[in-house]
Amino acid sequence: MSQKKFRTHRPLFTSAVPEASKKPKIKWKILPIVWAAMKRSAMVLGFLMMLNIFVMLSILPSIMSAPPGPQLSKKFVLFVEFEGGFRETDQPADFFDPFKPKPLTVHEIISVLDNAVDDARVQGIIARMNDGAFSLAHIQEVRGAVKRFRESGKFAHIYSSSYGAAGAGLGRYYLASSFDEIWMQPLGIVTISGVSAEMPFMRGLLDKLGIYPEFFKRKEYKTAYENITDSKMSRFNRLALELMIDDVKEVMLSEIPADRGLEKDTFVKLVDKGLFTAQEAEEAGLITHADYGDVLLSNISEAVIGERDYDELDLVGMEEYAVAIRAEKVKAQSRSKASKIALVHVSGAIMYEGEGGFTGGSDVAAANTIAPAILKAAKDSNVEAIVLRVDSPGGSPAASESILRAVERAQKEYHTPVYVSMGSVAASGGYWVSAYADRIFVNPTTITGSIGVVGGKFSIGGLSEKIGVNWQDVSWGQNAGMWSPVRPFGKSGSERVNAMMDSVYQNFIERVAKGRGMELEAVDKIAGGRVWTGKRAVKIGLADEIGGLPETLDYVAKELGLKNRNDLQVQIYPKPKTALEQFVDLLEGQVMIGQELKTQAKFLQSVSAVTQPAMQIYQIHQDEPVSAYAPLELR
Repeated sequence: MSQKKFRTHRPLFTSAVPEASKKPKIKWKILPIVWAAMKRSAMVLGFLMMLNIFVMLSILPSIMSAPPGPQLSKKFVLFVEFEGGFRETDQPADFFDPFKPKPLTVHEIISVLDNAVDDARVQGIIARMNDGAFSLAHIQEVRGAVKRFRESGKFAHIYSSSYGAAGAGLGRYYLASSFDEIWMQPLGIVTISGVSAEMPFMRGLLDKLGIYPEFFKRKEYKTAYENITDSKMSRFNRLALELMIDDVKEVMLSEIPADRGLEKDTFVKLVDKGLFTAQEAEEAGLITHADYGDVLLSNISEAVIGERDYDELDLVGMEEYAVAIRAEKVKAQSRSKASKIALVHVSGAIMYEGEGGFTGGSDVAAANTIAPAILKAAKDSNVEAIVLRVDSPGGSPAASESILRAVERAQKEYHTPVYVSMGSVAASGGYWVSAYADRIFVNPTTITGSIGVVGGKFSIGGLSEKIGVNWQDVSWGQNAGMWSPVRPFGKSGSERVNAMMDSVYQNFIERVAKGRGMELEAVDKIAGGRVWTGKRAVKIGLADEIGGLPETLDYVAKELGLKNRNDLQVQIYPKPKTALEQFVDLLEGQVMIGQELKTQAKFLQSVSAVTQPAMQIYQIHQDEPVSAYAPLELR
């Protein structure tokens, strides 16, 4: 036997080693590579875990301890920036930059402005308006705070490169008109071309695609899905929109001319003209200065510190000021016995559950979070009242009922009064959750009502046939295919859906009648799915009083025997997540990290204004075939 058949280091007479085939050689070459990759992966994971622990230990003391707040000088100018629209609810801290100040909510902005009235350190306000969609109801609340600030004798100036360069300028100018001086860049433009309500009707497109929308409604004014079921606007929809635009026009004509010292007829002519260059706007009295921002700063600097070099002017941002006064208030409240009330937000499409994505926050008002928060507040013996801030177009009737039931239990079982402050929109399901409130406050341009229900489905059988998809089924039960995505309801299915619609609508108007102390027939006359502005809602009995959240809190304070809202300690329920809780979410893998994700998040945020209504409709009907939904907002 050839000597090559034996290993040289083996003892004599050991078995011969067979010739290694090519396959085992490849196998044994790959395994070490895999093993090395696994070791490197384990090392990387171990390093990341150690890094997380190190970061946690580094920032834990600052997270756990309450910051004392920034030290403010004895004389400064408050800088307020309006950008990206007004937010109803607090946004989660930016985990990629946890120490960056969070954007303020509309309520925090108002609180900052109101606090600055009596703060001797604040000499005045300079505001800058950037891009963003600002709802009229929010603008009205912020305008009120600006005017209260001006009544203290302090200055309030605003600057923008343009007021509505690409349209939608009347709302932006409406906000700017509350300031004593309105500045604009010399090449800017002012657009105040009136109010318009436009909507696309897509039934023709769906017919060409072979998609059949089959939706039922209660009643004639419930036009939430009209733009996909019809090819043109119904007379009911048109009438409701005309009344809303008339109310907006009346608000604009009663407030803007008064603030700018113009006659109403003159302002109407300016609106008809629509677009103005900086020079034209200044000559017409729409702005006070067509000049640059640095000139404005120099003027303010000279007035405050006596010199035009504004490098020495102390400008304090509203986020920094908010942190400082919050720390001061916490210290003061720890020494006082301020009455505690709970503020619960119902913001977004109402569904039973919902989670915020990595883009931050959530557009869902989750009943499984809100209802327990109401009851938790009611059970707290230190909480003397609950305020629901409703800013929702509605959603699931069942989820809305869960929230309403929590309100009822808070009132009856725990004897805690519940008040409602309606934001930009509190319609359909948004009104459902408000129906039992002890008192309802609305802004003049709040969209509310829409007491009705709509439901149904899309059938894509025609589309499937066009693209060569053949659906077949095996079923049991007369209505087994009732919710099939490829065929209509049919006679029997339509009967059952209509019976369900009647039941939901009847329950809706019964709850409104009970909560508002009205006859059922009277509710039915103003219901039917019809939307109302806040101004008209007060007249017909769906709301009690005109006012925003500040006025609501003032009313609650007086009901509790206090002077005003400054004597209240407002606690948000449920409590927003702390930085530590967000960090725990990270360690549990619930937060995604990476620069790529940040880029995706910015992209998703940029298209959310377009996709949000469609996504809300999809989310609502994903679990329930019917909805109390009204996707309207005045901007």
